[in-house]
Parts: sequence; structure tokens; C-alpha cells
Amino acid sequence: MPTFRGRRHRAVRSSGTGSWIRLRKALVVPTVLLAGVIVVWRLLRRVGGISDDLARINIKDEYDQITQHRDPTQMTQLVGNINVSLDMLDRERQFASTVAHEIRSPLAGIRVSVEEAIADPDHADYPGAFREVLREVDRLEALATDLLLIARGRIAQRKERIDLCELVRQEVAARADPIPVEVRSTSSGQVEAMRTQMCEILTNLLDNAQRHARHSVRVDVGCGDRFARLAVSDDGPGIPPHERERVFDRLYQLTSESLRGDTGAGLGLSIVREIVKTHNGSVWVEPSPSGGACFVVQLPLAPSPASTA
Repeated sequence: MPTFRGRRHRAVRSSGTGSWIRLRKALVVPTVLLAGVIVVWRLLRRVGGISDDLARINIKDEYDQITQHRDPTQMTQLVGNINVSLDMLDRERQFASTVAHEIRSPLAGIRVSVEEAIADPDHADYPGAFREVLREVDRLEALATDLLLIARGRIAQRKERIDLCELVRQEVAARADPIPVEVRSTSSGQVEAMRTQMCEILTNLLDNAQRHARHSVRVDVGCGDRFARLAVSDDGPGIPPHERERVFDRLYQLTSESLRGDTGAGLGLSIVREIVKTHNGSVWVEPSPSGGACFVVQLPLAPSPASTA
């Protein structure tokens, strides 16, 4: 009989433990579901707040950003990416505003020339008026060309193997610059690049050098173990250290005036940097040996034919 009672006691205790386990299991599922509902509700509430902030920014049409909260990592990354996009949109809006201002300037010059000729047709200097109109049209054409190049900057083009020294000699020979361009080559650098864009780099750098040079412009071509180097230098007033990085910003104008009287649209150097970046290279400005500015472009050398075979 004592043995029977012990078994009965253990059976009752086992039954009670099993009931507690079943109760805990029954409570786990609702608890997990409730916690999940709370998390989803908080995330949806946060997403709604972000949506409201974006709507507010769109309505007031001014630069602003989404405020970061103590969010989960994924939500923090989302807000950060949205703020980066807002920064880009604001820069593009400022760029469009500046371009519109640049376009209005030559248009105003054309209007003045035409109105003066119309106001006094008997004494108007028509050749002079036409020359002024053509000068302003050239500015508009250059600006339109630069904008088109910026718009096409991300379009993939076919790359080819280019002898950088030969390209420079051909392009310089085809130009009619007021200041002669001297070409020096220490070695022939072969690069994998888009030919039209390499020509655009050289054209913009030479145009900039011609605009600021006093008596000489020089192009140096060479290469090292891994990179080809193209340097365009002039003997002009140079670029102050605090402006050597900013000259690559779109529509940035130097504080020093051009010696030729033409400041340009301020897009050429920005285009150079855009193209160089697409070719995995780098560009910077440093003092030239003659005291002016020297723009240096560094591009990866093309792999040897043996390594690509």
C-alpha cells in the first residue's frame, strides 16, 4: 500500500506540472503575437510620420530634412537615405536656378543690342550689333553643349584602347588657339577610355588654360607603373589654395578675372571631373612651374595585351 500511495502522489504532481507547461505554452503564442502587433504598429506609425514630414517639405518647397529618432537600424538607414536624396534634389534645384540665371544674361545682351539697333536704325552699327549678338549666341551654345554633356554623363559608351600622347597631339594640332600650346611627352600612356570623352577633357582644360594664360600653355603626358598622367598648365595668375577644390563645382566662378575677358559658364571643369570619375581616375589642380595653374588628370593604365589574352 505505501508503494501505491507514492505512485499516486507522483502522478498528481506530474499532472500539475504538465498543466503548468501547457498553460505557459498557451500564453506564449498570444504574447508573441501581441509583441509583434506592437512592433508593427510602432513601425507603421513611424512610417506615417516620415510620410507627413515629406508632405510638409513638398508643400513649403524649401530645403529641409527628416529628423532622426531612436529608430531600429533599418528605419535609421531609410531616413538617412531619404535625407541624402533631399540633399541631392536641393543641389539640383540650386543648379537649375543658377543655369537659368546664366541663360538670362546672354539673352539680355542680345535684347539690348537688337533694341538699340531698332531704336535708331539710321545710325545703328549693324556689324557691331551682329558681332555682339553672335558673341552672346556663342555663350548660349557653349552652355547648352555643357548641359548636354552633363545629362549624358551617365550614358555608357564603348571604351577603346587609346594612346594618350597621340590623342593629345592630334587634338592640339586641330585647334586654332591664340596662345600656342606646347606638348611634352615623357612616355606613351595607353588607357581604356571613351575617345569622345577624353577629347572633351582635353578641350575643357585647354579652353580654361587659354582663358587665363598670359603667354604660354603646356600639356605634359607621361605614365608610371599604374597610371597615365595628363597635365595642362598655364602662366596665368594661378588659383588660390582655398579655391583649388571649388573650381570643380558646377557654375563656380573664380574670384580672379579671365585675362581674355571671358569667364566661361563654369561647367567645363565640373564636366572634366565627372568624366574622370567614370573612368576610375582622379583630377586636381596645383601650381604650375610658370606660376599659373596646372590641372592634373590621372587615369589607370590599360592592361597589357598579354594579361588580357
